[in-house]
Amino acid sequence: MSDCPFCLIGQGEIDADLVAYRSKNVFVIPTLMQRENNPGHTLVLPLAHVTGLHKAGSDLLQEVFEVVARVSTAVKDAYQAVGSTITQNNDIPGQVLHHLHVHVIPRFDGDAFQMPDPEVSEAPRDARLTRASLLRRSLAS
Repeated sequence: MSDCPFCLIGQGEIDADLVAYRSKNVFVIPTLMQRENNPGHTLVLPLAHVTGLHKAGSDLLQEVFEVVARVSTAVKDAYQAVGSTITQNNDIPGQVLHHLHVHVIPRFDGDAFQMPDPEVSEAPRDARLTRASLLRRSLAS
């Protein structure tokens, strides 16, 4: 889908420097909207334009969630998190981007995590580049 920003990132047409990991079918990026107390919020997405879990084949789902498992471990090292919260939405009210993605949200002691978070805000590009670099390094080790 040519107007899907996730497809454009996955194809390397925009923001290729934000991709922390890429396999044949899956890529990983820090999300644009970040919680102040949970820096490093990351998305795991298929390269193909798939709009929901129910539309992904079993092989793709397996790969997506294998990468989610790797990222959930890597965020602990990359951001000194104590753990992570994993979420995924399918066709929820207000959803704007209809491209399958799984959230990996680093968790920290005393982070007062809540969902939805009224304090979520757009992370500056340089912060996302730093987070992608840290995660890339952690995933490579």
